[in-house]
Amino acid sequence: MGLIKKKQSEEPICDIQFNIYKFTKRLKPTDKSKILVISCFSEFGCEVLGAMYCVPRLVRENPGAYIIVMGWYGRSYLYRHLADEFWELKEQFQFLRDKAMAFHNVSKNLAKMEKYAENFGKVISSQRLGSMAVGSNCKQCDHIWGETHENNRCPKCSSLDIVKSLFSDIKYWKQTRVNIPLPSAEKMEEADKFLTRNSEFRPVALIARNRTTYGRNLQPEFYVKLIERLEKMHYKPVWLGEKQSTLACPVPHIIDFSRMPQSRDLELTLAIVAKCEFTVQFWTASTRLAAIVETPYLVFESPDQLFGQGQEAYRMALTTSSKKKLVLCHFLKVYNDNDSAFDLVESCIKEMQQGNWEDVVGMVDEPDIVKVIREQNLHRLAGI
Repeated sequence: MGLIKKKQSEEPICDIQFNIYKFTKRLKPTDKSKILVISCFSEFGCEVLGAMYCVPRLVRENPGAYIIVMGWYGRSYLYRHLADEFWELKEQFQFLRDKAMAFHNVSKNLAKMEKYAENFGKVISSQRLGSMAVGSNCKQCDHIWGETHENNRCPKCSSLDIVKSLFSDIKYWKQTRVNIPLPSAEKMEEADKFLTRNSEFRPVALIARNRTTYGRNLQPEFYVKLIERLEKMHYKPVWLGEKQSTLACPVPHIIDFSRMPQSRDLELTLAIVAKCEFTVQFWTASTRLAAIVETPYLVFESPDQLFGQGQEAYRMALTTSSKKKLVLCHFLKVYNDNDSAFDLVESCIKEMQQGNWEDVVGMVDEPDIVKVIREQNLHRLAGI
């Protein structure tokens, strides 16, 4: 639903199964103290941040360790350049993605699985991985505390020997970023099969959020009319996403890649995005797809999600090098006034065509206050 968060019980799973991908020729050590198992069961937007920063950091801090990453179905491409193996949760367990909450998850089944993985090596849980991203860590007492502003002293033992959180030292951490590899030439060629590109229409990628965890899902009718607007502007959308968290395309003549078997191929998805003029999305971190291949994107997001508890602006700053058009809007205003939102989309695209990539304060209650909050965060987001 668009407005109400659903609460679902979780039935115990007796036998969670994986597909195993072997990326290197290294032999797995018999000594499990030399094996590091990293659990990456978070939301996609945070997962990409983890693949760029947290997993590479763990690899650096454990030289010579045999690296195993456990993660969601279809995610092997994120880790093939970092790990020796990837344990991919089989597709029939994708419903557990509804238990993902930003950097961590609340799944009892996944918690039991992480416990079982201790039989194979030292386990870094999803919770711990998230703490590495949003929390500063004291090397003396191992205390972790959430901090987005710079803090040079441990609040527990007063030690100065700390590792700052990603969000509190963006300038430093951006120097350590390990980019996701670009798609191969073969995948780029295959991507053409899913795109409409001619002298009249230019391809754009459209991703429609349909999550149960937090809601913020726009109506199917919204996307029907949005596609009409885009086509009038001579764009031809391709519908991307994962079926577990993406609305099925409500327009029959649009290619719905999200429901095709090939959609589990993240490299192919990235190749499609790389060939698009830009991507369009609303209240979803699918912008990471565009960021990986440096395709421009247009995204609607709420001020609170950007600069408040959600901290999405920090994540975007750490992962995006491409051009982006950020539109600050309250979800309910767009949900209840689709027509005004369409006008805003159209005006933003025209600005993008003219090379104007400035943020837009759109459908909010107190635009002057939102502008002030945005200005207060600009320097920190730029890592200055």
